[in-house]
Amino acid sequence: MEFEKLATAASHEAGAEVNILSPVDGSPTDVFIKIKGADSKAWRQQRKRQTSTIIQAKSEGKLEELDYESLDVESLVAITIDWRNLTKGGKPYKCTKANAKALYEQSPSIVNQLLTFLADSGNFTKG
Repeated sequence: MEFEKLATAASHEAGAEVNILSPVDGSPTDVFIKIKGADSKAWRQQRKRQTSTIIQAKSEGKLEELDYESLDVESLVAITIDWRNLTKGGKPYKCTKANAKALYEQSPSIVNQLLTFLADSGNFTKG
């Protein structure tokens, strides 16, 4: 097998677009969010941070207090590259870290969609 077929980091760094589904009926919307893949440096760093946070909480006996949803939001913000067709108040909603955090905190459906997409390495590779 060719090395290039095994080397996935570059394609995961480039990212891929997720067509966001409506939280109401699951139908495709016109919103697309581009994220880096699980083999990207940013995601791997986030996973290390999550693991360290979990280990620390466990050692302090605070595992039950840990907010896993906020860990997911923080990790997804770190790998969000851009988005299209997202508006707020009828105006374009710029893709920034702060806006991504606000969106993900207020839309668990999007968080779940992004995590599901991220889990399939094929979404970030060709061939």
